[in-house]
Amino acid sequence: MKKKEDPRLLPELEEFASEVGQFMEYWGFKKVHGLIWSHIYLSQKPLDATELMRRLQISKALVSISLKELLDFAVIEEAGKSERGTRLYSAREDLGATILDTLRRRERKMMARIRTSHSLLERLEADELEFHGIAQQKVALLGMLIRLVEQSLDHMIKRQNGSVFELVGLLSQNFSLGGFAKNPENSPTEPS
Repeated sequence: MKKKEDPRLLPELEEFASEVGQFMEYWGFKKVHGLIWSHIYLSQKPLDATELMRRLQISKALVSISLKELLDFAVIEEAGKSERGTRLYSAREDLGATILDTLRRRERKMMARIRTSHSLLERLEADELEFHGIAQQKVALLGMLIRLVEQSLDHMIKRQNGSVFELVGLLSQNFSLGGFAKNPENSPTEPS
């Protein structure tokens, strides 16, 4: 069945929302989260579920579940009720805080799990690693990388606020090769 075209929707908005959806999917969210968030964020006024269903041509159930998940991630918020009594949604305006909250909730926990599982490898004796064909120096190098990522992540999420532009600058500083040469305190530590 062919999607019914809405003459009020810009093809450029649909393309952008699709790209944001793919980007969010890459980071472990669902594509629909990016589609919905893009429409809500760029809208001049809060949107309700019915409008999102109409714009995106998706089911009420999918919109409802996705809105709940976006609310749980605090990237959107309720913005009152429409004249019809339906809930309205707007995007959280502080994108920097939104990104930091997501890093705190998801990526920090993920890195802790990676570090914990890596520590099991680090505890193995050299002869056992060799017996299984595992390079001990690569295990140590991964340990350094994991600690480096955790330090950078901790440095970013300790910030209570800041603009999205400051956050982008911090990300580029911490994750570029030149960033560590300029900031020795962010340099990786030797494995213990």
